[in-house]
Amino acid sequence: MGIDKETGYYSLREILGYNAKWNFVLSDRGRGKTWGTKWFLINQKCSFMCLYRNTGDMEHAIAEWLDPILRGDEKNEAISPERFEWDGSNKSGFNLIFDGVTIGYFRCITMVNHIKQETFPDNLNWVWVDEFIPMAYKKLPGIDSEGDALRVIYKTIDHDTAHPRETRGLKPLRVLLFANPFTWDNPILSYFKVLPRGPGIHRVGPEIVVEMLPAFEKEEKGKMTVDDFLGDGVNRTNGWESEFGFVVERVPKGSKPLNSLRIGPRYYGLFTCGNGLIYCKSIEGHLNTKRLGSLDGLQGDEVCVDRKLCGRVIKDTIRKSLFSGYYRFTDLNTKFDFIRDVQGL
Repeated sequence: MGIDKETGYYSLREILGYNAKWNFVLSDRGRGKTWGTKWFLINQKCSFMCLYRNTGDMEHAIAEWLDPILRGDEKNEAISPERFEWDGSNKSGFNLIFDGVTIGYFRCITMVNHIKQETFPDNLNWVWVDEFIPMAYKKLPGIDSEGDALRVIYKTIDHDTAHPRETRGLKPLRVLLFANPFTWDNPILSYFKVLPRGPGIHRVGPEIVVEMLPAFEKEEKGKMTVDDFLGDGVNRTNGWESEFGFVVERVPKGSKPLNSLRIGPRYYGLFTCGNGLIYCKSIEGHLNTKRLGSLDGLQGDEVCVDRKLCGRVIKDTIRKSLFSGYYRFTDLNTKFDFIRDVQGL
């Protein structure tokens, strides 16, 4: 587990030892992730990008971003504020200048199209996405897929797919994604196929790892606190344990395909085994069954979910069955994706 035994705060040392390009760290608040990562980036002999969901988040973060650096801590001596300068002339965001050299590029996901027009130095080795799970989720304007946007930004910084950095003697570009998992109903977790597996570091797929820190347990005994009385709504690391309703391990044996459903870019296979339930799993493309599709991107061999079938609009029938509790899902991301997609039909 990535906790520094000397300080008791989070350390990136363990997860970075996996040498993955996409590194997720999920934990409750107050573990020192943000403080320590700022010092980590400042102490790297390279430049970095700090990426936020929208302009408001970015501007709020910039207002206090340098605080730990200017204060110092038990491991790092404070740095004089005169050595730093903020440059807000870039229409995509802000740049942080240290001793006359630009070391930090502060951008937001909603400006992905502006970022695509930029050119970044070869020594930009780190991208940090902090607090990518907001307490109240709202779809980002103009962004169909936050995961796609992140990968576009990644490739823009890398800026030479034909000749990867490593072949040119450069360090690989690595991404740090931090969040307090208030909820697992999040498009970035779903996009990168991150599922809760309990505390520890787990490899999700090629170049993707996730670290989950255990919930912080208070050791002191004594009188009841407000958090004891009301429950700690901020520290939700184990909150995923209560979100597995309607999730099953797999589609039951002997189940038969009912149909396949495309909503936007995602495909779902729907199965039945004669018990009145519908089992839903994410699939790569249509099954060889009746093919349903949303109006967005409707294909020639699909039946549009806006059409009537047996006197009822197909999407209304799907919604009614879903919200009456007839659906079961093969994993948590599929559950949240399907519910969100059906609500948007």
